[in-house]
Amino acid sequence: MIRNILSTFVSRALVAVLNLAILLVASRHLGSAVWGQVSLLVLNLAVVQTINDIYTGSALVYFIPRTNLRAIYRGGITWTILCIIIVNAGFYIFGVGMKEQWIHVLVLSFMITLQAFNNILLLSTEKIWMYNFLQFLQPALVFFALCVNVFIIDMQSVMAYIVALYVSLAFCLMVSLTWMTLALRETRRQAEKFNSAQIFKNGVVNELGNLAHILSNRFNYYMLQANIAVVGIYASGSSLIESVWLISGSISPVILTYIANRQDMPENARITFLLSKISFLLALAGVVILYFLPPGVFTFLLGHDFEGVKGVMMYLAPGVLCISFSSIISHYYSAQGKQKILLTANASGLMVTLCTSYFFISRYGISGACYAAALSYATQSLVLVTVFMKQNHIGFLRLFSVKPDLTLLKR
Repeated sequence: MIRNILSTFVSRALVAVLNLAILLVASRHLGSAVWGQVSLLVLNLAVVQTINDIYTGSALVYFIPRTNLRAIYRGGITWTILCIIIVNAGFYIFGVGMKEQWIHVLVLSFMITLQAFNNILLLSTEKIWMYNFLQFLQPALVFFALCVNVFIIDMQSVMAYIVALYVSLAFCLMVSLTWMTLALRETRRQAEKFNSAQIFKNGVVNELGNLAHILSNRFNYYMLQANIAVVGIYASGSSLIESVWLISGSISPVILTYIANRQDMPENARITFLLSKISFLLALAGVVILYFLPPGVFTFLLGHDFEGVKGVMMYLAPGVLCISFSSIISHYYSAQGKQKILLTANASGLMVTLCTSYFFISRYGISGACYAAALSYATQSLVLVTVFMKQNHIGFLRLFSVKPDLTLLKR
């Protein structure tokens, strides 16, 4: 177990470094306008993948040991094809994202959702090493191919990133599909009757919550789309400030595993609350470091097109810190299968974005997008933390007390 947790932490840390390296290369050498196009492309792919995960996502893990793998895989492929066609048709008809990229979104969305489906099957069958390896390999290949396109072939358009995505996904798919072929051949076990309706029932609640969380900030990409260079600046600032989530993201698997295997609910709640506070304080330390870095550092790293990126980061920081605290609590509820609480919190945040983004952006531009996103993050965190503290009889002053935390750490 400890080896798996450490392996997951190392892979996440390496992926975070690779994503930062991709951002630096693309922004500095392709400019804010191209990075804005890339950000819209990636957001569309994320939306397609999240909707597709209703059937092929983490909710499927429970059913895999109990259902024939061939039946699950056939159902997953059928759902993936239908989902991609319908969602991408909606993107094209309503002009969501860059219309000129629609064919690439269509093909790449199939590749990325199939790869994510294979990864879930790897995870559920406890092939943790292979899962972490593929999680690392895909952005590593994007970075390598992007460097070749930019520095050797001299591509200066969004195609430099799109081609890199094709290369990385094609290679990872070859690896994961090879494993899937072998796994399907070895499937001889008799299993329970295949119940796709139950899979959808579990998946809808889970993935709608994830989609609401994604759009709580990323919906502003679409609102800023009229000026694609501004999208690039906003997306870069969001990515950089959200890097502090690596801390909570590393703690989350620990709390998820711990709670899933223990029935002492008061103890689970105390440990969750302690880890939430630790996550917040470490993230706060990261934000303070970023605050004291001169704006010229970010301009030097990203290029002169990104002059306002530090302002975006600082405006988003309060909301990002709220999520650093509440994300540990969200995994507390995930471990108990209480996805409806998470859906309620994330949907509240998305509603705030939908109700405020136009007002703020029309008056304050990119700063207004930050205001809307920070308010959205704060809202969903407030809902989640309030429910958690009320259910576990934790008083408000407990947020600031240190002595009980020190006692718990000593244990």
